[in-house]
Amino acid sequence: MRLVIDGRRLTPERTGVGRYLETLLEEWAVVGPPWEPVMVALADPTAPARLPRIDGLEYRVVGANWPGLIWERFGLGRLLQRGDFLFAPANFVPTHWRGPTVSVIHDVIQFVQPSSFSWRVRAWYGWRYRLTASRSHRILTPSHATARDVMSRLKVPPQRVVVAHPGIGPEFLPVRRDSVRSRETRRAAGLRDEDRYFLFLGKRTRRRRIDLLIEAYQAARLQRPHLAERLVLGGKPSFAGDALPATLPEGVLDLGYLPESQLRVWLSGATALIYPSDYEGFGLPVIEAMACGCPVVTCRNSALTEAGGDAAIYLDRLDVESLAQTLLRLAEDTDQRQFHIDRGLRHVAAFSRSRFARIVADELVEVRDAFASRLDRRARRAGSFLWRTFPEVPRHVEPTRDFPDWRTEHVPDHRHVS
Repeated sequence: MRLVIDGRRLTPERTGVGRYLETLLEEWAVVGPPWEPVMVALADPTAPARLPRIDGLEYRVVGANWPGLIWERFGLGRLLQRGDFLFAPANFVPTHWRGPTVSVIHDVIQFVQPSSFSWRVRAWYGWRYRLTASRSHRILTPSHATARDVMSRLKVPPQRVVVAHPGIGPEFLPVRRDSVRSRETRRAAGLRDEDRYFLFLGKRTRRRRIDLLIEAYQAARLQRPHLAERLVLGGKPSFAGDALPATLPEGVLDLGYLPESQLRVWLSGATALIYPSDYEGFGLPVIEAMACGCPVVTCRNSALTEAGGDAAIYLDRLDVESLAQTLLRLAEDTDQRQFHIDRGLRHVAAFSRSRFARIVADELVEVRDAFASRLDRRARRAGSFLWRTFPEVPRHVEPTRDFPDWRTEHVPDHRHVS
């Protein structure tokens, strides 16, 4: 049974879903895939050069740069064959596919916050998510919070839902602020060596309240005119539009999408990561920041308490004044920062890449074996039906030299010993 993986999100500007799959592939490059053969279907022609080489795994580019639904139907759909096993880590299963499937649903925000979307978006994605839930033999979620949402909103029974917290690779370690690499990266962005900064990282969706963060930063500067920290924003706009204002106030720097080669540098050098989100399926930047020795400020909602554990600084009220006061305390209180850095490094040890990959592989193998067992039972029932219906058909053909009796060859029984 061939394992086919939907790799449409493995693009040059990967966000959380793409990095989820890439982390998995990097671990499989070390320990091997769950079984062979494996084929990863890609939409980006440049992706194979960036991805790890794995024995028994093939990267196949199909429908380069086609729109999502067309790629899914005529790109991925062209590669899927009867007897394949589909791993769908990008929330959706192709509408025509009926074979064995394990999918990943990262969040169900259109159900949790319906007012954030138009009725057309709610209707379309609501149908797609329900279809994925009904067609998947197992659904993986990145958090317990998302698992509860999937079970309640999509009516999926608990035995079909498994939590697999994302893991981070061993490369996510603190980078010295005074290192040559750190200084060069900051200078290329227009910062001086002595400049300090708060950092926001992630796709710029409205639920992440970048507008409120900018207001809070301005309020903090009004209270402390000599505040040393700048506000650095990293991430690309959402498909629904950019949440940034047309004109950025003084002290705010927009870097756009940050490549993964720079993430560690920016996280390691930040006074804190500020992540004021209303809802997250997990919150990968939270654990990446902690792994790089960066304190995290976030909200006490959805899955963010799982990602942040007891190491994050939580905002009980998400308003301008509360966030502004938190920014000022972090800028001035080095002891508080160090306290949360130490807790974060301990907390993030639980989110290992190897553990994450092992859970995913175990679920894939379990569903494959269960599906194969079910097919075997169906074949035996069909065979029994045929023998009852057509009793005149001989049940056994006498063995010859060219066609030996496999039963006598493989069953160690004294009756077959000469």
